[in-house]
Amino acid sequence: MDHVFEAAEAQAYESWLATPAGQKYSHESNALLDRALDFRPGWRVLDVGCGLGVHLAHLAARGAHVHGLEAGPVAARLAAGRLGSKAEIRVGDAHDLPYEDNSFDAVILVNTLEFTERRAQVLAEAARVASSRLCLIAMNPLAPRTWLSRLPGAGHPFSGGVLLPPWSLFRLVREVLGPVPRSWAATPPWPGSGLRHWPLGDLWVLCAAVTPRYRTRPLTVTATAGTSPAQPMTSHGRVSVLRRVK
Repeated sequence: MDHVFEAAEAQAYESWLATPAGQKYSHESNALLDRALDFRPGWRVLDVGCGLGVHLAHLAARGAHVHGLEAGPVAARLAAGRLGSKAEIRVGDAHDLPYEDNSFDAVILVNTLEFTERRAQVLAEAARVASSRLCLIAMNPLAPRTWLSRLPGAGHPFSGGVLLPPWSLFRLVREVLGPVPRSWAATPPWPGSGLRHWPLGDLWVLCAAVTPRYRTRPLTVTATAGTSPAQPMTSHGRVSVLRRVK
């Protein structure tokens, strides 16, 4: 990924998570995942840009088989220490994921796109390795608290990221994935509120259905006597299957 959290930044992030603001962020972002991802226990979930593993720990506690990818070696080591044997953490690049097609039931990117420039490539790679769900969470530039967190001296670990308006996320998903089914939600205006689509929520989540990829092998037809040699026949069609989870 384009921005790598170095040792000092990773340590500052870990310290911030222990503050009331950090605990509030962890609670709200995990609640958004629960609301939008709608996964089953036993699903394989990949967190691209997993940071210190906060969301992986939450999903693992809910029965998911979790994997994380992080560009920064220090952050990846802290995440591995936090999760132990509960997760597999790799150091890698979000633009070129080291996984096969359809390796995971769901892929999440929590405050990851804010730190990348080639966002379409990151999203395309996430969709490639997912077979059912793709879930994005980003800070909402419409929220007053977001701007307060970016003031000098605020100490927010994501203050250096580029804010992505909700309409930019919708447009990006449509450009990369096409007109797939999508749902969105935001953090509510007060705890316990049932309001899902609050435009001034501090965090937005966008969850999109993903079409699995299928590979086809060339079909060779055996030639009979007097005919030309057999030639491989390849199909250029695309099979579109949308997995529906009840």
